[in-house]
Amino acid sequence: MSKKEYTYDDPLERGYKKFEITKKQHNHLFPNRKRKWNTTYEYFYNEHRVMLHQFSSKKAIIMTTLLFPVLILFAGLSNFKEAITEMKWLYNEKKYGKFSSDWISKGQHRKGDNEKYIEIIRVIEQGK
Repeated sequence: MSKKEYTYDDPLERGYKKFEITKKQHNHLFPNRKRKWNTTYEYFYNEHRVMLHQFSSKKAIIMTTLLFPVLILFAGLSNFKEAITEMKWLYNEKKYGKFSSDWISKGQHRKGDNEKYIEIIRVIEQGK
């Protein structure tokens, strides 16, 4: 059985538009996915769906890089290859698919989706 290689599917190439919101707006719109110091988000929307991609922030990547020698000491040299692989994933989250993605669809796929979609679109339009 062969391994299927992951390729990042850029939402902009699929017709989505990128938008930005403030931390306060994000935390209000997505109370279960609060924006913290160690995360960063990319937001996309089209006429049917709003999509969020969550990545590690630059601060988190820098801190992990600086603490890498300490992590190797605690994990032991036997886990060195795994640690290197995980660092590679951290630096290239899109390339390896090591990020979190969520979406809100227009229509009633899950309870409250339509209302949340409309609320997000209002925030986007106010920001323009």
